[in-house]
Amino acid sequence: MTVPAGGWVLWAGTLGFETPVLERLDAARHLDVQRFSVTPLDLDPEVGARIGPAELGRRIRDAGYDVVLDPIVGWYGGTPHPGSRFGRYSTDQTLIWAEQLGAVAVNLIGQSVHDVSMETLVGAFGAVCDRAAGFGAQAHLEFTPITAITDLASGWDIVRHADRTNGGLLFDTWHFFRSVPDLVLLEQIPGDRIFSVQVSDALAATGELDIRQDTQRRLLPGHGQLDLNSALQVLARTGGLSWVGPEVIAPEMAAMPPVESARLADHAVRQLVAGLRPSALGEEA
Repeated sequence: MTVPAGGWVLWAGTLGFETPVLERLDAARHLDVQRFSVTPLDLDPEVGARIGPAELGRRIRDAGYDVVLDPIVGWYGGTPHPGSRFGRYSTDQTLIWAEQLGAVAVNLIGQSVHDVSMETLVGAFGAVCDRAAGFGAQAHLEFTPITAITDLASGWDIVRHADRTNGGLLFDTWHFFRSVPDLVLLEQIPGDRIFSVQVSDALAATGELDIRQDTQRRLLPGHGQLDLNSALQVLARTGGLSWVGPEVIAPEMAAMPPVESARLADHAVRQLVAGLRPSALGEEA
């Protein structure tokens, strides 16, 4: 049976970003996961954070999980965006929180638009990697079609040119299939440069929804029409199927009791991973 090379993650988005972090932590106790993600919203006293980052990090580790902070948005310049859920927080503030948390990884996403050069993106990503390395963390770059770093090729260009041992890609199945789902390129990327994987499903097309609406209407793995098997089989062959968990951002999931949504999503992604064809993984059938 196929299992992730690293382990399993409970990503915050599956339970709803507005769900209090301690409720999500209680839900994690019902799963066999090794990593637990928090967001800047969980740490900001102005939006209701109940405990400080150092204490929150201690509680998460005491529960048996490593901490991932997701996401950092403004990492390559510009000013924070007050109207953005996560873009309102500066890179400096978010990295301070990550260090106080004792995070093992930070996830980076791009801005909705930009006109900066590839050289600037590479240099900025490398700088975040270096700062994260100072407190023992990795930096994971997440490409997404709702930002200017739109697809796997764009993200990989930044990661490989930055050339930091603690810098790699976060692979999200929804982002991959809603951008340019290049399985040939995915096969060519060394698996040890894909640091974590988020899994969700969707209909084959967005229909009447625009892409920003569609990303908030994801489906449980196996409940949609994306060719998740093909992508995950490639990752399994290359060694990139590491630190896997569901990120099923959807109002129906957020409305459930956290334990229920966590169990549903966790079970769905484990079934999908367990069902990968041995012959496709280079194993004996």
